[in-house]
Amino acid sequence: MKRNILLILTLAMTAPTINIGAQGISFDEVRSGLDTIKAGGFSPAVLPAPAPVAAPAALPAPAAAERDWLVLVFINGRNNLARAAIMDVNEMEMTGSTDKVAVTVELGLLNDRGNSSRLYIQKDATAGANNKLGAIISPAVKVPGADMGSWKHFADFAKWSYRNYPAKNVLAILWNHGSGRIDIGGADNTGAELGIAYDDLTRNFIRNKQIALALKEIERSTGKKVSIYASDACLMQMASVAYEIQDNADFIVGSQENVPGAGFPYDTILAELAANPGTDAEALSKMMVDKFQNYYNGSGDNTTLSAVRSSQLPGFAAAVNDWVKAAATAANRKTLLEAEQGALSFEKGYNGNDTSYKARSKDLYDFIDLVNKKANKASKLYAKGEALKAYIDGKLVIANKTTEPGSAYDRARGLAVYFPKLIYDPSYDENIFSRDSLWDDFLKWKLDPSYKIR
Repeated sequence: MKRNILLILTLAMTAPTINIGAQGISFDEVRSGLDTIKAGGFSPAVLPAPAPVAAPAALPAPAAAERDWLVLVFINGRNNLARAAIMDVNEMEMTGSTDKVAVTVELGLLNDRGNSSRLYIQKDATAGANNKLGAIISPAVKVPGADMGSWKHFADFAKWSYRNYPAKNVLAILWNHGSGRIDIGGADNTGAELGIAYDDLTRNFIRNKQIALALKEIERSTGKKVSIYASDACLMQMASVAYEIQDNADFIVGSQENVPGAGFPYDTILAELAANPGTDAEALSKMMVDKFQNYYNGSGDNTTLSAVRSSQLPGFAAAVNDWVKAAATAANRKTLLEAEQGALSFEKGYNGNDTSYKARSKDLYDFIDLVNKKANKASKLYAKGEALKAYIDGKLVIANKTTEPGSAYDRARGLAVYFPKLIYDPSYDENIFSRDSLWDDFLKWKLDPSYKIR
């Protein structure tokens, strides 16, 4: 009988220093950065040297019995996030591994000349333990020629971690930039797929479809399905992303909006997990959402974080289809366009900012709610809208928290959708969500009223 794995693939869309806003990813900037790296022109002053990592050492022997949790953190700091990477490893060392919870990290930085380090995270008991930019004390092994933008390398790290530190559940964290709905070509220049985990040295990244491949490979190797996939990254809690990996993880945690510089509060999450190692996947998903909100409350940062139950995604697509069939009529068009204009938008916090060809995402619940505020309550449009809202709130999203109180983000209900204002990106057709739902048809009809819904 298979036991579950909790996998949090977290991509911290973090800025290079703490206590500043998240750095939105522009692919013009990414390409520019890649060209700079290729030319050897990056500045050590901008990308600080990594904190000292412990010299290669014999890793602790695996425990005789399975632990309750294995936490995998795949940190791709080969970009402008090196400082944040070091800070988060130091946060993890505030708790470290225990006899019930093992924590492993793969750490790649720009200054590592193509190598990476695999660490078994130990509690830092030194005088500098609270220095988030201090020395990393955990034992490490060197991995030469590491492509931190490769899904196969991520899967290899996960399998290595499980072989050495088997556990009943696994929390795996993939850490880096997240792009949500924007496309960029990778090392193979294919373009047409979304991605995360950008490696400025190899010019590669993990496409959203490849997240599913990695999770499948982890399950094939370990015999366990991932229990939680989480993105500590900007803009990743979208219907199209969640739907892509629905068969490979039981719960999905992520942010609809940009994530501030500090990312997830790893110190408090790991401390509570270590204190309560019997926590199940659903409870841990909710705890992560709570810890995230607690950390950012009062910071002035507008944040979102939610947890989605993957088994409810097929029903969600069906509810979307029912709504589209009721909504996409000439009589409803004015109401729909007005609701689109007012619906909560994401990316850099500029609500309603999609005034160009650029892709943007919006909160689906908020959009439907605005439609229903103007719809005839006796209409099919209203009924299907209320049913979709109830499904999102009551079945699909199991936890959702935002900051700051009183901001527009109070309207965020846990799941964003692609919502271009002027130009539809045909790569969206490649998503499984587009195959199974009519949302892509709705967008095409919205942009061209002559389009025929399937």
